[in-house]
Order: sequence, then structure tokens, then C-alpha cells
Amino acid sequence: MLQPKYKFAASAVALTLGLTTSASADPVEIDLLMSPSGSGPYLAIATMQNYASDFTDKVAPKAVETPGFTYNVRYLASQPDLWENTLIGSGMVVEWAAVNGVAPFFPQPMEAASDFKIIGALSNTTNLFVTFDDEIKSVEDFEDKRVGVGLLTQNEWGMHQKMMLDAWGISSGLASFDALGPSQNIDAMIDGRSDIGTLAAHSNFDFSYTLEAGPFKTLESSGRPFHYVDVDPAKIQEYIDATGAPFKIQTVEAGTFTGQTEKVTSFGNVALISAHASFPEETAYEFTKLWLQSGPVIGEYSAIAKIWEPETISEIARTNPDLIHPGAMRAYREFGLVSE
Repeated sequence: MLQPKYKFAASAVALTLGLTTSASADPVEIDLLMSPSGSGPYLAIATMQNYASDFTDKVAPKAVETPGFTYNVRYLASQPDLWENTLIGSGMVVEWAAVNGVAPFFPQPMEAASDFKIIGALSNTTNLFVTFDDEIKSVEDFEDKRVGVGLLTQNEWGMHQKMMLDAWGISSGLASFDALGPSQNIDAMIDGRSDIGTLAAHSNFDFSYTLEAGPFKTLESSGRPFHYVDVDPAKIQEYIDATGAPFKIQTVEAGTFTGQTEKVTSFGNVALISAHASFPEETAYEFTKLWLQSGPVIGEYSAIAKIWEPETISEIARTNPDLIHPGAMRAYREFGLVSE
């Protein structure tokens, strides 16, 4: 039985667990709707796709490029014909927004989203505002400033930021708010076309490992001093209390992110792989086993997969077990990650 904090090579997994067996039937094909090509989640699943046959002959995952997790939730909720063979990259906040009809992302509540079940946690995320302007210390200083973010189809890069700025009454006082794209918003700030940009980081739950997307390096390469905007945790908690949104308050020690010289607080989320409740239990079980077994090996080839320790993947199964797909929960129990 695998225990937390294990590290091993693919060959060791196969020998120890007997994962490779003679094929008796074609593996079940699973589409995983993820994110734009080149993004961390897409590349991690694409790597899993390439190595899956080393671990199982039961399922065959396929990474599918999409505009982002917000798009994924809306699309799956509206396509019942996909519910039995499709998983999606998703998040706690975006699924809540779909169920509750948070405009403009979900003009009406999507009833099918209330039947989504979590397969596992992709990562613990932090959404950050960043600027070169030393006068911008907090979100209250955004008045008459130009803000650039990622795409609004991306929950971590654009949707969350707009939700918060709208709720705090800050959006109406901005000089501009432009959803440019994850790389493009940082380029705009460097070029002087905006005053404030946004970044999104993926970590495990104790922040012992953090993946930074390419725009972090673009910002660092500019050679200009920048800082992350500290967000008052009371403002985040106020939004959570008023709406029930499952945002996280992320207080991150100095040195965790590139160029971070001081402790910073901002809002965050748990990124997920999710399914509709009608996704077959056996297929969910086999996919979750594949994810747990292959994660450490895939981490040798894909940066975001370095986060895929068993404890990270199974975090929600321990903290919110009612949200987990029964097939995935069966795998977590079998692996000793959740008590019976």
C-alpha cells in the first residue's frame, strides 16, 4: 500500500504494484479539458497522456486544449453527451460561481454544475496583483489606474480578479480594466500600457514547492524592481462571508515567489480535476489510481506535476469528502490517503 511522501521511478512502480498487465480490452478513453496549449495544467496532462500506458491498460487520458477553466465548467455543464467520458480542469471558486450564477461569467445558475464531483486537487493557487509603482500599496490605490489581467475564461488569471474588484467597488474607479491574457498583461505593464498586472502561482498545500508560470520570469527579466500588492485579509473574508465563495486567504512568506521581498497576502483557490456525477465510478477509480501512481514520475518532466504528491491530490478527500466522486474516493482509501 502506498504511503504519503513516497518517491519512486516508473519501473519500480510497475514491479511493486503490478501495474502493467496483459490487455484484455481497449483502455477507456478520457478527454481532459484543460487550458491553453503551453500552460502548466495542459502540459502536465499531456505528459500523463504520453506515459499512461506505463502504468495502466484500463484508461487512456487525452489532454484537450481549451481557453481555460471557466470555459471548461460552462462547457461541460451544457453538454450532457460528454458527462460519461470527460474530465475538466476546474476550481472550487469557478464551480461555486457556476452553481450560483455569478455574472458575467455565468449569467444564469447552471444546475448541472451542482452535480459536479471532484476527482482530485491539481494545486493550491495564489492570485497576485503586481506593479512597478511604489505608490500602489493596496487595492485602494488602484483608483484611476490601468489594470491588465489574463483572460476572463481563465479563473486564476482573470475571473477571480474581476470578481473581487467588482465586489469591492474598485472596478468603477479604474482608468481601464483589460483582459489581455496571462503573458500579454505582464507585457503591457512592462511596455507602460498598464499600471498593474496579475500573476497566478500553483503550490502544494504547505508551499514547500511552488510553480511559477512564464510571466513571472518575463517580469524578472525586465530588470525593473516590482512588488506584489498586499490585500487586506479582512476584505477577502468580507467577500467570503457575504457570498459563500470558497476563496482562500493566502498569506505567503517572503521569498516564496520571484522578487518577493516581503510577506504578502492575497486571494487564492484550489484548482481541481472534476467530473459530472454520472462519470462512471470504475473509470474515475482507474484514473485516480493512474494520477497517484504516475504523478511523481511525471514531475520529472512537467513542472506543475511536481506538486502532485499524494497528499496534495487527495487533500479535498480529507477536508471535504462529500465533494469527491465515489470512484476517486475508493482509490484514496485503497492508497491509505483517507481513513475508512
